[in-house]
Amino acid sequence: MANYKNELSWSASRAKEFERCRREYYYSRYASWGWWTEKPPAEKYETMVHKRLTSLPALAGTCVHDAIEHWFNLKRDGVDMSSSDLLAEAVDNFRDGWRESSTDAWKERPNKTVHIDEHHYGKEIAKERTDGARELLERSTRYFVESEDCRPAREAHPDNWRSLESMDTYMFLGTKIYAVPDFAYVDGETLHIWDWKTGRPREADNFQLHSYALYACEKWQSDPEHIVLHAAYLNEEKIISTEVQVPTILDVQDLMSASVKDMMEVHYDPDEDPVLMDNWPKTKDEKKCNWCRFRGICRDIR
Repeated sequence: MANYKNELSWSASRAKEFERCRREYYYSRYASWGWWTEKPPAEKYETMVHKRLTSLPALAGTCVHDAIEHWFNLKRDGVDMSSSDLLAEAVDNFRDGWRESSTDAWKERPNKTVHIDEHHYGKEIAKERTDGARELLERSTRYFVESEDCRPAREAHPDNWRSLESMDTYMFLGTKIYAVPDFAYVDGETLHIWDWKTGRPREADNFQLHSYALYACEKWQSDPEHIVLHAAYLNEEKIISTEVQVPTILDVQDLMSASVKDMMEVHYDPDEDPVLMDNWPKTKDEKKCNWCRFRGICRDIR
């Protein structure tokens, strides 16, 4: 097996996790490290299982993302998917995930398969929540395929595509930065970056998209003033488009720099260094603990 090393890396989602709760970040990035070497499976394995937990809305959102990615791949091959076809794909994805989570199937590949929070903790999922997930799938897929708002993305020629759900990295302050733009294409001199959202608008979404703009400047040498960001809230049936401004992107770069430096201060190698739990305090907002995926193992909230 390859000799893996726990190296510091950054993404907008990891930064949000770090800011939300240092203890959550510790469990997510360090406490499960090396679980694959643990024989028999014990504490590290259990932490990894909790790390993989997902919520019902998050599962539905992932299913929409995967279906849209398939829609674009089929378009590249000259095949059109209707909104009903896209919905059927998303529903099939959801059913497959539900089946994995509600049975012991998730145990076959616990670090790859779907495992829903309520199933893990033995809580009943109310019908109104599954109905809500179905409505999210229906509304999101219909809006993507049928709305005028999404037409520019749908009609972008494959020759002009720059990214489609492709994870990539670049170096910043000696740290690997992860970026996964949902979809990006050029139209003349303008680069358009789209992010499919199935939740409600949040300020963190704007920060994430601007971090993708920084990635575009590094990856494709894009002129920041020729980048337009599109946060597509499919379930809300609205799109927020933003033209990148140099002062804004410089502010985002400063925030990234501060975030990376904060992570550097507490980063350690779990294979070599002892853990200093004083570096990983629990959030003071205890309401967040009620839905944290690590609540079953966090020593401070049992």
